Amino acid sequence: MKRFFDQNRHQLTDLEKEQVWQGIRGELKDQTTPRRARRSVLKPGLALAAVLAVAIFLRAGLDKTGFGNLMGASRHNQVELVELAIDPAETEPARQDRDPAAVPAAKDVAADRNKVEIKSAVTETGAPPPPVEQSRVLAEADALSKPVGALKQMNTPAVRGGRTEEIRRMAVQATNGLGTGGTEGNWSVTGGTKPPNGEQVELMYFEHTGVNPFVAAEDDNLSTFAIDVDNASWTLTRNYLAKGMLPPPDAIRVEEFVNAFDPGWAAQEDDVFQLHSGGAASRFGKGYHLLRVGVVGKTVSDEARLPANLIFVIDISGSMRREDRLESVKSALHVLLDELDEGDSVGLVVYGSRGEIRLEPTDISERSKIAAAIDGLMTGGSTNVHEGLDLAYAMARKNYEAGKVNRLILCSDGVANSGGSTEAEEILSLVRKASDEGVTISTIGFGMGNYNDVLMEKLADKGDGNYYYVDRPAEAQRVFRENLTGMLQTIAREVKVQVEFDPEVVDRWRLLGYENRDVADRDFRNDAVDAGEVGAGHQVTALYELKIKNLPDAELDDPRTDRQSPDIRVGTVRLRHEAPAHDTPRAGQVEEIAADIMLSSLTGDFAGAPVRLRVQAVAAEFAEILRRSFWAKESRLADLVTIADGLAAELPDDQQVRDLATMIRQAADLEDEQQ
Repeated sequence: MKRFFDQNRHQLTDLEKEQVWQGIRGELKDQTTPRRARRSVLKPGLALAAVLAVAIFLRAGLDKTGFGNLMGASRHNQVELVELAIDPAETEPARQDRDPAAVPAAKDVAADRNKVEIKSAVTETGAPPPPVEQSRVLAEADALSKPVGALKQMNTPAVRGGRTEEIRRMAVQATNGLGTGGTEGNWSVTGGTKPPNGEQVELMYFEHTGVNPFVAAEDDNLSTFAIDVDNASWTLTRNYLAKGMLPPPDAIRVEEFVNAFDPGWAAQEDDVFQLHSGGAASRFGKGYHLLRVGVVGKTVSDEARLPANLIFVIDISGSMRREDRLESVKSALHVLLDELDEGDSVGLVVYGSRGEIRLEPTDISERSKIAAAIDGLMTGGSTNVHEGLDLAYAMARKNYEAGKVNRLILCSDGVANSGGSTEAEEILSLVRKASDEGVTISTIGFGMGNYNDVLMEKLADKGDGNYYYVDRPAEAQRVFRENLTGMLQTIAREVKVQVEFDPEVVDRWRLLGYENRDVADRDFRNDAVDAGEVGAGHQVTALYELKIKNLPDAELDDPRTDRQSPDIRVGTVRLRHEAPAHDTPRAGQVEEIAADIMLSSLTGDFAGAPVRLRVQAVAAEFAEILRRSFWAKESRLADLVTIADGLAAELPDDQQVRDLATMIRQAADLEDEQQ
């Protein structure tokens, strides 16, 4: 026991130290007592030591750093064995008489000779384990580093939170009925026959970042945020609805719904960015106007695209066996491979329990060699994403070429549960450092159930890349074929937008979405603050709800009359960005542009607004309802069905708009069923 105390005293409270010392003093006092007589004396002290050992491990599980180490020790998420001074004779009889069914699920403690083994709730292979208790995820970093099925031991069961920056873990049953490791049957990866907390999809990790409020312009007339073109939230929602489930509110990012659609502005090749604004009376807020601010990036033709040094980083862990995720990855990579051209090269790094180089950077002229390396991938092991990224970045740095696109393409379900570190800070620091050196990363998500949206988004954010979620083959075609140049070739990094409203004209305003892209107003011109990235040809939209004041000398144009009011400035939109590393003549240079927002651009009713504006407005309202926004509490999904069907009829060739109409109808039906 004294050896146990010496090794673990730094983890004990003062009271626990005193209790252990009481046991040690009794042990030393009876060292001369015959062994048989000592057993009755030792039993209380040994029991205390065992309890304290378990407490230490559970405390480590609650600690952000300790939790990653605790659950990442082996392929089966099994912690290291801790030596205790326990006599084997004291424990063996108890082990022989124990009824396995009577052992509490999350407290599976088996004494074996001089060691105590604490097993995690879930393994990646074998039969489903017993049910375990869910718990609340307390911090963003905790969710980022969450291992496969690993659950913290707490007295409080999981509850659905609601504070800004809170992470929620969604644990629901996968609709295909697969448990961990692809075991057939109606099993949850957390054990038992159904997932905990009444949810629908197992171990889905999302970040709740709150909902933007209305702001009085006279109190704060500046709105500042970073922009990017991720749309994973939209495709994740499409996958949920296709499987007959409403998505959890935390999965919804309004801006990603809005930017999943073509805004309809003309492409341009003259400037890095051009700014647009316009709007109409709001269809969903009586007395309010909808302002649409648009950023149009410079188009680069496929022929003019810079050559790319790509490193494919592929998750081949056991969790990628579920739903044939790895096979979906292979199919998507073949689509990308077919689009690469002269001057491009591909390297291949995989990670399961260990990271491994499968293919050194190879010129695209050896396409068949690259294809064979992709086809040879097989699943197995835990998920050592840190080692995989380490190897990939080392390869990228070794083969770095200025004037080329140097990028990692990470394909994964986002779970990190093994290796030297599963903690978010270390992984994200690695990605951020490489990005500053000119090696960027795009993340492509696969799978439903046991999926970490938080990590995938943060990796792309810190790595100056994009985050996509592939829910079907057509989405892989869209990402890798139709939009390859935009995905690979960044035209600007650290892109920030600031809208300044005139408090004499605007009474109050609200930005729809971008909650996790918020930038302090004072940091708009602070170029050390991380912001967003935009690829070639990308167009980005931000929607605002505005309450316009009753102006004494002017009024909004009335389309039913010939009256025209004098034009009035509602505000000014500014955009600031930095040239990327591969833009060698301008690398690191910062540019700022601005444009006024005029009252005349907000005239007219919703029905007469441009169809593309109406599509994005409906998409935003759809997202607001799904995430249960306070500002959409009086709206119903059923009210959107007719509007969305009409938009699909106006744009019959736009698959995304047809998907929008289908998804709204699916969600409305599910909402009715729940009520």
